[in-house]
Amino acid sequence: MRRALLSVAIIVAVVLTSVALYVYISMSESEEERELQIVKKFQPRLIRKSPLLFRKEDFEYLSPWQKYVTPEDIEVKNVAGGLTNLKDAYKTAVHWLWVSDATLNGVQEKWLMPHEFLANTSNYPTNPAPGETASDCEEQAYTLVSVIRAMGIDAGNVRVVVGKVNFSGEIGGHAWVEIYENGKWFALEATSGPYWDDDDRKLHERRGYPFNYFKNHKYPSVEIWGYFNDIYYYNPITNKGNAPPHWHQGLLLSL
Repeated sequence: MRRALLSVAIIVAVVLTSVALYVYISMSESEEERELQIVKKFQPRLIRKSPLLFRKEDFEYLSPWQKYVTPEDIEVKNVAGGLTNLKDAYKTAVHWLWVSDATLNGVQEKWLMPHEFLANTSNYPTNPAPGETASDCEEQAYTLVSVIRAMGIDAGNVRVVVGKVNFSGEIGGHAWVEIYENGKWFALEATSGPYWDDDDRKLHERRGYPFNYFKNHKYPSVEIWGYFNDIYYYNPITNKGNAPPHWHQGLLLSL
């Protein structure tokens, strides 16, 4: 009798272990699938698929690009004045509409100053969504940094990053934002919000990655070409710049 009960107990234990393992694997697979769906859903719009239009060679000298971070601009200050924290700033940025330069400006590449981006792009006759602040990733990145700087965040703790990224196999030049917090950098991806697709001629509405997403997930950068804001800049390839030491942290150099 005891042997029979022991056998039953062993069988039950094996079954329960198998069920628990199956549930664990299923949950893990579900979590992985959920993460994959998040990445695909909010996949940023790349500057261009052609490497000829946005290249690391363009950023050998970063100081000229610093003029695009303008925390003292009146339009930037107007946006910053209504915000209380970094999360609010990011939420504002992911409402900006991504539109290619070809559609908005009639040229393959054109960088607009934050003032122009914030004050006037909503009224461009070429804007496919009239009334929406619109442009592509570089404007969204350096304007977000401008707003964050206007909020009083120290220049050492926020920067524009330019480089090459790989989102689910889509590889291209890109610009994004990084925040330094608790001894680490994490990315903010402004272009994960709404975008205009030149291929299907449709506006696609999205809410963007959660603010903390890249605190817990690796940003898929392939190459880093440079970092900058209105005060600091650093080129990790040439090791030139005036940025503080923590800007050199966790660098991914061009291969």
